[in-house]
Amino acid sequence: MIRWKEIDDALGAVVSAALGAAELPAGRIRDDVKAPLVRRSYRIDVGQTDGMGTDDYAETGCDIEIYFYPADGTRPRDELNAAADAIRTALREGVTVQDVVLIPEDDITCDADGETLAVMLRLTWIETAEETGEFMEEMVYG
Repeated sequence: MIRWKEIDDALGAVVSAALGAAELPAGRIRDDVKAPLVRRSYRIDVGQTDGMGTDDYAETGCDIEIYFYPADGTRPRDELNAAADAIRTALREGVTVQDVVLIPEDDITCDADGETLAVMLRLTWIETAEETGEFMEEMVYG
């Protein structure tokens, strides 16, 4: 079973690599910080995972919000656009957690309010219960 902490760690690695490749290296903030805000940084909020299905099969998903705070809080448009492109491109193919690729369900939405970039997406995956017992090919009869 995939836990939110594993998703959080995998997303952090992908986002850090994407921002680094875009020449926007940023530190990760793990707490809800109001002030003082470290500039060039990002924060990831992973919503609770939910699932629908049976005991053997469940379609599971969680909502993700990534906030990017540019180095310059007064004129950040170019930096916000570059960060949005880098993050969106890196997440488009999904995030690997426990050898399972978590795929964005729909669009990856980016919104900049002038000094902060918000990237929103929903990751989905299918979990199956581990099979127990003997396989038919291995069963010994009578």
